[in-house]
Amino acid sequence: MANSKSGNDYTEAINAVLSILENYDNDKQFPVYGFGGKMTALNEVSHCFALNGNIFAPECNGVKGVLQAYWNSIQNTPLFGGT
Repeated sequence: MANSKSGNDYTEAINAVLSILENYDNDKQFPVYGFGGKMTALNEVSHCFALNGNIFAPECNGVKGVLQAYWNSIQNTPLFGGT
């Protein structure tokens, strides 16, 4: 997986799917979750965490918001094992 904002298979999939879904979603808010991240504050692996860091409001605004949360998470949340 590339670690630059130029893109990778995940960002291509996010763009492909959400650019279509966004047209059918009135508020353009997408709850987005990650899995297999080692949460540094808890020092344990989380099998479901809000990609934007707010478990009580996991929504991201549109495709750009989802991609921003993805890149931020990749930079700040170490992946565990084969994730």
